[in-house]
Amino acid sequence: MKRVIILLVAVTITAAASYIGYTMNQYKQMTREWYHPISPEPPSRIHTAQSPEAPLEAEKKLQPFTLLLIGIDSRDGERARSDTMIVTVVNPENQSVYLLSIPRDSYMQLPGRGYDKLNHAMAYGGASLVKTSLEKFADIKIDRYMTIDFEGFRKVVDELGGVEVNVKKRMKYSDPTDDTYIDLQPGLQVLNGKQALDYARYRKSDIGREDSDYDRIVRQQEILKALASKGDSMESFLKAFKLMEILGKHVKTDLTEEEISLLLRTYYDPKKNHIETDTLAGVDERIWHNGIRGWYYLITKDEQKRVHERIKAELAVK
Repeated sequence: MKRVIILLVAVTITAAASYIGYTMNQYKQMTREWYHPISPEPPSRIHTAQSPEAPLEAEKKLQPFTLLLIGIDSRDGERARSDTMIVTVVNPENQSVYLLSIPRDSYMQLPGRGYDKLNHAMAYGGASLVKTSLEKFADIKIDRYMTIDFEGFRKVVDELGGVEVNVKKRMKYSDPTDDTYIDLQPGLQVLNGKQALDYARYRKSDIGREDSDYDRIVRQQEILKALASKGDSMESFLKAFKLMEILGKHVKTDLTEEEISLLLRTYYDPKKNHIETDTLAGVDERIWHNGIRGWYYLITKDEQKRVHERIKAELAVK
């Protein structure tokens, strides 16, 4: 993988724009549009200030921190639903990024709502409830969050000219009630924005075996890698201004302008970056919940402990 994907390609594109001479005013406008804190309290600082002994030209440095990435499905007249959730550990000291994908049907305690599927947290309490639920589940602190909606994802892929993916099998599914129409043929091909989103979201089938959440997460990670590769291309440089305009309207985060700038300076060279993906392990099982027997993704205490210890380890400077 050539590019850090912690900001869902947004960081890559913004970095490109900054280095080819777009005005600071345009960059500032985009980061202001992005900035949406989810707590009345100001976010804790995740960068180290200059020491009194440091020379004036010395730069501030980011400390290792956690970032929650959420891909949301927001439709007219409906509350946003979280379709993709990734707990990310960003460690600038090691130039590493660890991405833990969380299956959307994961059964855990949602503070104030009891036990339920994690993807319901977005509808109940927005990104804030998703964040606090994962903090409680893994016994960790999540420092920052970022959301990107599906419309923004589609527009970015189309603006970049699509992404090349080897579709492993025929994928066909339709549901007029939520305007879902997926129809993909197998083989190596360039997917447009809608097709790439369909490929990443596909789970139910009209013509064969339905896929698990794990299968879907593998495809999501595949799409992210393909997008990251596109972010390194000259095409993304030439289209940086348009991409910044799209992302400014479809990304929300509580990363500050200064923190984004520090990330760009740290991760600008893809050859030095190390990225690792992981998935929360569990089993799909039918259980009774609120009088209904449905499918949930159940996680053991041992897996909770593994995730907690792994995130702690990734936050450490090596």
